Amino acid sequence: MGKSFNGSLLTFPQVGGMEEKDKRLIEYTVEALIVAWLSYLFFYQNYLLYNWHRGLPLPSKWPFLLVGIGIGALFFWNEWRKFEKELSEGSVSTEGTSGTPTITKKMPEEGSQELLNEDLMNDEVL
Repeated sequence: MGKSFNGSLLTFPQVGGMEEKDKRLIEYTVEALIVAWLSYLFFYQNYLLYNWHRGLPLPSKWPFLLVGIGIGALFFWNEWRKFEKELSEGSVSTEGTSGTPTITKKMPEEGSQELLNEDLMNDEVL
């Protein structure tokens, strides 16, 4: 009873020591494995549906498994490339309420021309 109540019924443990890059690596790996498995199932099922007939022996699953692994690897490479581009464009922070990463960009200074042009454009809309 000595613990204080913080107003939330659900408390989630904070993962300490893991960087954003490590978290994304785990996330993209799991997604790539799911995509690889589903693409394997899709290609094998479609082959059986359109090319296989009753009475014939089942074809080998290895070619379809390799295609699934290839598609999963391409998916992982594409997601990781987009993440690396996010890192190079701006700093990634997890300060949002849901803990999802957001990209922060520099705001223009108060007296800069960009801010004045933006205010003029907003006045024209009204």
